[in-house]
Order: sequence, then structure tokens, then C-alpha cells
Amino acid sequence: MDKQLRIIAGAIVTESKLSKGAKTQLLNFIQNEATDVQVKALLLDGKIVTKIDEQTEGIINDRFEVSEAGGRVAKIRKTYASLAGAGAGLNAFWLVYRTIRSQFDKCTKACGSYELNTSRRQHCMIKCKVDKYKAMLAAAKKAGNAKEASKAEKGLRKATALLQKSQSSFSKRGAKE
Repeated sequence: MDKQLRIIAGAIVTESKLSKGAKTQLLNFIQNEATDVQVKALLLDGKIVTKIDEQTEGIINDRFEVSEAGGRVAKIRKTYASLAGAGAGLNAFWLVYRTIRSQFDKCTKACGSYELNTSRRQHCMIKCKVDKYKAMLAAAKKAGNAKEASKAEKGLRKATALLQKSQSSFSKRGAKE
């Protein structure tokens, strides 16, 4: 298996709110005992699966490789990138970046300036962008600025399409927004 997935799983455990003993135990499991499928299951569901038959292995691999929102690997890498920024030596840069961004972008502030970049945070960011484009469109129409109204409409269409895709993804998983 790609060592990158074990590194990602380890980074997630390291940044979790588990006790030191639980973190150590889980990190040892990931590094020394876990099979590739067990690491994938841990990344997908946050649970350790001990008994894996052939059918379960196939299901886990399928879920890991194919997802309704662009693939679990992409989501995991995005989360890891956020975690890496939060805890793997880039603390200062990541904190400064998110601090500055939250000062100038209301969506970043509303969706959690220092939250991990999870699918739930991305969904919040998309909903906020839809609201932002609606406000821009209303202001442009009120001012009679057709050029800005056109830009806002284009942005609103794009953001609305992303929101529908995100909502579909959440509903397929049975998750609440």
C-alpha cells in the first residue's frame, strides 16, 4: 500500500483529541498491525475494523476509490493538507494564512477560521458563496450596473451548481448538512 495513506491516518490521529495513550496505541496499530484495508476503513469511517472477509474488503476498497464527490482519496488528501498546515511544522504559516483570510473573507470566518478543511466545512463555504453572490446580484441590480449583475449571475450559477452537488453528496451519505 501507498505509505502516504498510513502517514495521513497517523497525522489525523496525532491531531485528534484522543488521550496520549490512545493516540500511541492507535499509531502503533496503523504502523505495525493494520492491513491496507483496515487503514482505508479507518480513514473512511474513523473506526477500526478487525474482522474483514473478502466481501467486506471489496466494499471498503470500492468505497475508498469511488465517491459521490470526487473520490475519497481527494477528500483525505485535502483533509491531510489542512491537518499538515495545522500541525506538521507549518503552524505559523497556516495560522497566519487562515487569520488573514478570515479578516477579509466572511465565508472563512463563518465556516470556521481554524477548522479542518472537511467536506462539511466545504459545504458551509459553498452555501456562504451562494449567499454572497445573491447579495452582489441584488446590489448590482439596485445600482443598475448590468456588467456587475452579469458577473454576479455567472458566479451565482456556478456556486448554486456546486451547492446542489454538495447537497446531493450529503444526502447520498445520509448525513445532515
